[in-house]
Amino acid sequence: MLQRSAGLCHPGLKPRAKCQFGSSISLPCASSAVSRQWSTARAGPSLQRLHQHTDVCCDSSSSSSSSIPSTSDSGQPTIQDDLHSSAAAQSSSEPSTSQAANGVHNTANNLSSSNGSNARLSETTSQEPQKGNFAKRVIAGIVLGLGGAGIVTFGQLPFLGLLLLITYQATQEYYGFITSSGITKGMTPPPPLVSSLTTILCISICVLAYTYNKRSGTVLAVASFALLVMEVLAIKKPKFSQLASSLFGLFYCGWLPSFWVKLRMVHVAAPSIPWLGFLGSFTQWTVGLVATLTAVACVIAADTGAYFVGKSLGRTKLTDISPKKTVEGALGGLVSSIAAALGLWKITRWPAEPLMAVVFGVIVFFSSLFGDLIESIMKRDAGMKDSGDLIPGHGGLLDRIDSYMFTGAVVYGYAVFILPKCGLAAFGAA
Repeated sequence: MLQRSAGLCHPGLKPRAKCQFGSSISLPCASSAVSRQWSTARAGPSLQRLHQHTDVCCDSSSSSSSSIPSTSDSGQPTIQDDLHSSAAAQSSSEPSTSQAANGVHNTANNLSSSNGSNARLSETTSQEPQKGNFAKRVIAGIVLGLGGAGIVTFGQLPFLGLLLLITYQATQEYYGFITSSGITKGMTPPPPLVSSLTTILCISICVLAYTYNKRSGTVLAVASFALLVMEVLAIKKPKFSQLASSLFGLFYCGWLPSFWVKLRMVHVAAPSIPWLGFLGSFTQWTVGLVATLTAVACVIAADTGAYFVGKSLGRTKLTDISPKKTVEGALGGLVSSIAAALGLWKITRWPAEPLMAVVFGVIVFFSSLFGDLIESIMKRDAGMKDSGDLIPGHGGLLDRIDSYMFTGAVVYGYAVFILPKCGLAAFGAA
């Protein structure tokens, strides 16, 4: 027979009971059932919840024994009953625990699948704007290319009008650069009077190039002087960087575009092409027209070849100025420009020799490449991604024509000074 200890058991202690053989066994919280009845009767319902909590704690550490009697002498539930009840409660809770574990596992699987779906959706969503942007670039490029080719072919006043619109917009975007917080940090930005005068002078340079053709150098000198005087008067203490940025704007947005006017106006007869005889009804087939169309075609080929080759094979960074440009893309652009020059030489027979056509493609590629890089430098210092949002998918006008800015002057110099076989040796310096 077991003899219960006289005192009440604290919930955190293990009471000990003596066996009839003199040994003792540990009964974890064996007196909890008895103490619960006594304390409930003495302390009332306020401690009932505490004892219920104690029973649950004791049930988790209980053990069973076959030698323990099922009832006590007083008719109260025995320790064995408590132990069996605890074991039954634990066994009945196991299915619930298993179900909860399965629920957690299923939830994790659902979350994993959901994350995978979200990742695929995010990837698809990120690709859609890129495809849409590329489509806009292609559509805008085709429209601008066809329209520009028609105006270049017709020449004369329509061509001059196109150059004037380009000059005006380029000047506005350029002053968007130099009035930005990134470039004007620590100094006063140019006042609107200076930017307006620069626009007027740039347009005037192109008009005078159309009217007087070879006198653009003198026009640039006079215009530079007028602009510097206006800036000194408008700004009390101008800095050299302010003067230099204004002069570069006059050179970049006015003088460089004027060379396209001068190139198109080279009225030297080009080798005749029988199947292009229909063009004679509204324009003259001249060296100026052939050189202009060939230069534009080489720039387009260089940009297209560099884009696709760089996107598919580009691995080696070309320069820190434009991190997306690669050596492989540049080589693809160079080959494409040379191929375009040779292809048009096969059709137009200009320049006179295929080697000259190869050189033409090379110089057009490098002038377009560095024109792009120079505009990238201005955007980087200004802290701007694009020069504007005029053209869908391309950004601003300067983002589209940056490759053409220096190309006109380089091609004009090549045609006038390097290709005497084209009948241009009589043209003097500008």
